[in-house]
Amino acid sequence: NPTIQNAANTANQYTEMLKAGQISKSEYQQLIEDIQRSANIDQSMSDQDAMQKLNVAINGLISVLSML
Repeated sequence: NPTIQNAANTANQYTEMLKAGQISKSEYQQLIEDIQRSANIDQSMSDQDAMQKLNVAINGLISVLSML
């Protein structure tokens, strides 16, 4: 999953920045929380897309049934 891979890569970059002293622990925490929020939004969008496709399929089946 590209979303998970990108999130993992970004988290790894932030971890390395924390280790190198380039960001503080509080900045690190905020950045990691941002990754989590973004991943949740991406997942919601994926779920919404899947639900829309399911809805189209169900409506199609209902249309076919009404013709019988």
